[in-house]
Amino acid sequence: MKRDKAGNIFRTRLTATLLLVLLPAMMHAQDSITLDYCYRQAEKNYPLRQQTEMLGNSSTLKLGNLNKNYLPQFAVNGGASLQSDVTAVAIDLPKGISVPLMPVLSKDWYKLTLDVNQVIYDGQVTHYQKQVEAFNLKADQKGVEIELYKLKDRINQIFFGIILLKQNESLLKSNRERIEAKLAEVQSGIRNGASLEMNADILQAELVRLDQQQTETRMDRTASYQMLSELISSRVSENTSLSLPQVTLPGTAFEDNRLENELFNIERSKVGLMRNMVTTKWNPKIFAYGQAGYGRPNLNMLDDNFKPWWLFGAKLTWSPWNWNQNKNEKQILSIQNDILRSQQETFDKNLKISSQKDLSEVMKYTELLSQDEQIITLRVKISKTASSQMDNGVISPSDYVSRVNEETQARLNLEIHKIQLIKAKLSYLYTLGKL
Repeated sequence: MKRDKAGNIFRTRLTATLLLVLLPAMMHAQDSITLDYCYRQAEKNYPLRQQTEMLGNSSTLKLGNLNKNYLPQFAVNGGASLQSDVTAVAIDLPKGISVPLMPVLSKDWYKLTLDVNQVIYDGQVTHYQKQVEAFNLKADQKGVEIELYKLKDRINQIFFGIILLKQNESLLKSNRERIEAKLAEVQSGIRNGASLEMNADILQAELVRLDQQQTETRMDRTASYQMLSELISSRVSENTSLSLPQVTLPGTAFEDNRLENELFNIERSKVGLMRNMVTTKWNPKIFAYGQAGYGRPNLNMLDDNFKPWWLFGAKLTWSPWNWNQNKNEKQILSIQNDILRSQQETFDKNLKISSQKDLSEVMKYTELLSQDEQIITLRVKISKTASSQMDNGVISPSDYVSRVNEETQARLNLEIHKIQLIKAKLSYLYTLGKL
């Protein structure tokens, strides 16, 4: 009993210890998310993802229907008719020879049949139809993949938009604190008669303007978090921090890995298959058929009684000449293939143009970052001088506010350019299909 009790106490303590160790990590995981996490969540939960399975199920049913082309086809037919005349036998015989008794047919006819048709050889039509359906499935599923890939660009816009807004908020807050500190100095000077009340009003107006900017930024950030939550189908609170990814470009050589190229290749392969499929219209088709019926008259047209009958046979159909329709269809499909090739080349050229622009953006922000540090150093120096000059009455509060705003803008530009550099690298990878 003592051992069991000691064991329970040990397990309880171990569980508590593990919770204490793991709980901070779990909370940290919930308080921060990465860009890659957003990609995976969006692809997994986006409603369009369900279409992949739906398309597969639909294609399976279509192939099942095509396979049924090889099974016998049954049809029940019936009919009734009333006609003005029927077949009669009129024979002129010499006098003295009696006319044989001939049957008289009724003018109302009835027929009920069960017809059976069985394909023996359909000229490979079904075989090609199944291959076309396989290409249709590949094209549709690739189209879903393309749309899901486009989600990454939308996520990038919102993700980096939030980070930029947060940076702006942080700098606005810092700017406000500096203005508040300077306002406190001016108000002290007013009480001592060393400063004009107008100076305080100027600083107070600047605080109100900063409050407006903070309100706009906060509302935009809230909306962006809501959009991100909806896009990844997972709630992201406004307290969640977004981790900037470390992005390294593999190189600057153009290499097109976009899914659209795979879709173009699928479509062109399908057109080539359909061009070969045209030949099946020249192929002969062989069928077996049978019919079982009941009615009046039956196969013996001179028998006016209701009777059953049956028949079996085979049929060959062949159209060796169709006024060059097959040749024209092949030419049409060749033109479609040329159109697809032209569209693919156009897409590839536009992609090269976009990649060159993205690469130029990467180089631009890299250069700007090296200059931002120099600008900030100078702006900090100017702001300190402006603060001293305002204290000594050399410049007005408006001039001081302008100098502070210029320093804030320089710091904001640095943060913006850092984020834009990462975003430009991701845009380059996205354009090449490597994201």
